Amino acid sequence: MNPLAHNIKKLLVPKDELNKKQVALFLTPTKIEELDKAVKTLSNYSNGKVNRNILIELAIDNLLDSIPEAIEEYEKENKEDEVPYDSVICPAKDGGQDFLIHNKRWEFVKLDAEKIKYLKHLVLYVGIPYSSIMYYADIKEFKPVIIDNQKKYQIYVENIKEINPSIPLGDISAVYTRSPKYTKLNKVLSAKSYSDIL
Repeated sequence: MNPLAHNIKKLLVPKDELNKKQVALFLTPTKIEELDKAVKTLSNYSNGKVNRNILIELAIDNLLDSIPEAIEEYEKENKEDEVPYDSVICPAKDGGQDFLIHNKRWEFVKLDAEKIKYLKHLVLYVGIPYSSIMYYADIKEFKPVIIDNQKKYQIYVENIKEINPSIPLGDISAVYTRSPKYTKLNKVLSAKSYSDIL
């Protein structure tokens, strides 16, 4: 290609660049002044190829690229806020804590199937003589089992941690502890008694 044809080719604009629509944009005089100042500064390093439109298009491109990330982050934060639990408190008799530690699972828990996907932690309440919340663990998986014609779950766990000091029952009846309770782990760990969690 001869030099003149090469230079002419550089001036040609792609079709999508030609197919542009005009949009009204209202800016304060101060913003226009700042924009023109930026154009002037950049033009010194680009042989005058930078103009207002180019900078505005760059800004819009960056804005459009950022929107999906902002929405994803917003949905993630609000999804966690919408669900008022990430843990299940399971009742145990004395000795249950040893079973949990040695087997890394808890057995035959009746759970709401819709809530399982949000559960990340198992919390263990041990009855008499302790009558306290004593352990929590991260949930690895749930395995459904049928017991007495009812669907229940084995909960496999890891990272079992003792709560020290343990969280006493407080001034409520032990009746409240007999079935699984859904809650947030941070609420458990900041509680002074079981009654604070209800």
